[in-house]
Amino acid sequence: MKLTRHRGVLEEFWKNFRKNKLAVAGGLIVLLFICLALFAPILSTANPVEQFKSPSGERHPLPPISRSDDGHLFLLGSDRYGRDIFSRALFGTRSMLKLAVGAVGISFIIGVALGAVAGYNRSSWIDELIMRFVDILLSFPALVLAIALVGALGLGETVIFGLRFSNMFKIMLVIAITYSPRFARVMRSVVLQEMSEDYVAAAKVIGASGTRIVVKEVFINTIPPIMVQASLMMAETVLISASLSFLGLGLQPPQASLGVMLNEARDYLFQGSWWYAVVPGVFISLAILGFNFLGDGLRDSVDPRQARRVGR
Repeated sequence: MKLTRHRGVLEEFWKNFRKNKLAVAGGLIVLLFICLALFAPILSTANPVEQFKSPSGERHPLPPISRSDDGHLFLLGSDRYGRDIFSRALFGTRSMLKLAVGAVGISFIIGVALGAVAGYNRSSWIDELIMRFVDILLSFPALVLAIALVGALGLGETVIFGLRFSNMFKIMLVIAITYSPRFARVMRSVVLQEMSEDYVAAAKVIGASGTRIVVKEVFINTIPPIMVQASLMMAETVLISASLSFLGLGLQPPQASLGVMLNEARDYLFQGSWWYAVVPGVFISLAILGFNFLGDGLRDSVDPRQARRVGR
């Protein structure tokens, strides 16, 4: 009976998802960005940090479909240092998704663990301790908290207890700490709901331990709402990682980063070099749009009745 219930939940979820056109469109956009990130070395037309000399009488940044002094074609133009914007956007997408997946993965592990423990120990001092800590973190705007954490850890590589952490991993950790409370809240609410179900009561009757109940009985039914939260958080992670890099607190030059590209392009935005800022801006916007469409579609698939009420 338990397997039938789990299978029914997932089958209903998948059936509703396929009917949602925006969700499918969001999934395709996300798939496109994943392909761009995976095949960036193949699709790029140049090394993202290679600098090309401008033709005689011209200066960088050069417009799209122009050539360098040695004949290299800039599909989407060049930046002020003579680097290929198309190639930098591809590798910037790779860095963006690597950061987002890593940060969401770490926040998922932390948040789900805390939420599961709090939900199973409802109304106990453990629940109160965990949720008050979560409330404190949630009281800060995400970007402000991330900036504060980066300020505490510093830029570049960081050594903690003799362990050396790269700048990218440190940014992942900062974003994960910032967003893990959201996973904790969602997980706790779902666990509280599932703990009142008959199959949990039956597991308790036969002497199943708390860990077994949460891991083997409850967790599978928390997958759909957790997937929704993860997808929506991917969109926010893309935005906050780009914001940190734009402010000079994230990935550092000359590493390809869409946020760094926007920072470098700001002085040229009103000087006619529109492509310099538009290309990374479009990449970031499309990625956020894709993850939001996907997340909204997943949410509507999890609770179609709520979706119908909102649509009225």
